[in-house]
Amino acid sequence: MVKYPNQLPGSEPTTVEGFLDLLSQFPEFDNMDELFHSQKYHPEGDGSLKAHMIAVFEKWIGEGGISPRRGVHRPPTSVGFWALVFHDIGKQACADWKGDDKGFHSFIKHESVGADIFVEKYRDLNPITDAYADEIEWIIRHHTNFWQVGKYGKSVALAIHPTFDILAEVCLADKMGQTLPDGRDMDKEWCVRCDYFAEMEQKHLKEQARIAERDA
Repeated sequence: MVKYPNQLPGSEPTTVEGFLDLLSQFPEFDNMDELFHSQKYHPEGDGSLKAHMIAVFEKWIGEGGISPRRGVHRPPTSVGFWALVFHDIGKQACADWKGDDKGFHSFIKHESVGADIFVEKYRDLNPITDAYADEIEWIIRHHTNFWQVGKYGKSVALAIHPTFDILAEVCLADKMGQTLPDGRDMDKEWCVRCDYFAEMEQKHLKEQARIAERDA
């Protein structure tokens, strides 16, 4: 298991105003108040990327970080913070307006595009992004897979990854504690997903033990 710096070293903002000031340094967020999500999945505020980023930050800073494997609260991680900053940085490049009748953009492939942008432009932004660039890139690429994967192989690959705990930290914040219009409680759904990945990890470990015993 990778040991991450848990306590924030002091360079990360602790207020919404400071967070927005940080985002203003990146041109990929210049028009985040003009990029709109479907209200079906993002009922927060006016549905804009700006409203989403504010709500994500507020959820993250309020939760204080959670370890889904150990079931205990812990301080928020610096790696989690910077992954949170960049998790949607690909949305500007991928935004596709779906029409005035629908009133929102789609952001297909924003995960992979965002991960590439991070690697190409921002991995050496500061000591944390530099030292943990591979982990942050992985989280950006997989922050929607956390909610979507169902096949055994892909599920195990996420569950046993050493950065899974930080992925879960970011994904909890990314859903902002919302109850969606269809009634889904995203905090509860996050817990269900964490339980699912824990089960996948245990299945994998048992299978590995069985193979080792067979080959002994």
